[in-house]
Amino acid sequence: MTKCTLGFSNCQAYGADMTLRHHDEKIDLLRSLPPFTGASNRELRDLAAAADIVTAQAGRVLLRADRRALETYVVIDGTVDVVIGGTTVCSLHRGEFAGELGVIDGRPRSADVVAATDVTLLAISAPALRALIETSHAVRIALLRQIAERVRHMDLELQPAS
Repeated sequence: MTKCTLGFSNCQAYGADMTLRHHDEKIDLLRSLPPFTGASNRELRDLAAAADIVTAQAGRVLLRADRRALETYVVIDGTVDVVIGGTTVCSLHRGEFAGELGVIDGRPRSADVVAATDVTLLAISAPALRALIETSHAVRIALLRQIAERVRHMDLELQPAS
């Protein structure tokens, strides 16, 4: 049985044992993102509490090089470009982090991040991301995997052509 409470967008579902189960669309969205598919319910709740969903129009500069890292983003929908010295060095898509290195190491950002298309993003403040790194295995693994993938990609680019 599903009961929607008048005036609220979230539905409350009653299971066979008649216990109340709260449906949270934000948690469902997080669970659908590649870095968080294996996260526990507790980790998803913590992430949902720490993050905001934001949108930006194509062309908007989201993060600036040489600035302090106050937040990181995870792409939900759309594409962002990583730009160094006016050159796009890579594009990031659904489930990829942008701006995480400056949050992790405390150094100024190394690149601009610009919305290549209209985008929807998960915004996580620097203190919240640091706390999640401490408490969430899923967030730690997601960040490590993404950083490892980027290093492997750079290694391939540096190999001499045969």
